[in-house]
Amino acid sequence: MELFDAHTHIDMKHFKNDIEKVIQRAKDAGLVGMVTSSIGTASFRRTLGIVKKHEGFIHHSPGCSVSQLTSDEAEKIAALIRKYSKEIVAVGEVGLDYYWVKDSRGRKNQEPLFQMFIELATELSLPIVIHSRKAETEAIDILEKCFSGDVLMHCFDGPLEAAKRVADNGWYITLPANFSKYRNRRDAAEIIPLEQILLETDGPYLSPTPDRNEPANIIYGVESLCEILDLPDEEVARSTTSNAIQFYRL
Repeated sequence: MELFDAHTHIDMKHFKNDIEKVIQRAKDAGLVGMVTSSIGTASFRRTLGIVKKHEGFIHHSPGCSVSQLTSDEAEKIAALIRKYSKEIVAVGEVGLDYYWVKDSRGRKNQEPLFQMFIELATELSLPIVIHSRKAETEAIDILEKCFSGDVLMHCFDGPLEAAKRVADNGWYITLPANFSKYRNRRDAAEIIPLEQILLETDGPYLSPTPDRNEPANIIYGVESLCEILDLPDEEVARSTTSNAIQFYRL
């Protein structure tokens, strides 16, 4: 089977001591590629070196830590995205976070920064990867008004109505390797056409095992999706990999 990890964070300190082994395990597990998302200026620069070393296998989608983002950091990330626009495959993860940000003022302050990245993706004709933790409906509202390009709802965990809107808009979602633990994600897997579903690990987070998550674990997502859709693993692997390649224009 050919597999693809549509969203991970391979530059993080969790992989610092064995990154080459992690990448080799991914290849041994059948991965034909992965997209890693940087989440800040330092993360962006680390990722440039990793992508250069593993050109054609690891691809870069630069974004931010949404709940902690400041205007100054957002501007610096945007400048780097413009500078390296030919070396990236999407903008994001960017968006809204209502899980960590509880107060209404803090939530509202995220919107102009989100809009800035939407405008940047439009300017550069790049797809956008959305972080919308506990804010799926609000993120969808903004995107429907302001963005006409390809959208990927990263680690989607929205309610039923939000999943239907994603499906109707022809957007994509990613499901993490441990998604079978979450009711909303299982529902989304049933509602959204397979042609609009990608698989991710979000490593080092959301591990389907007791250990640190890594790209090789994408097989757990394949197995869960096979079970829910009652489809052969080859078909699920082929479709989700093809969807990733199509979304990221690889």
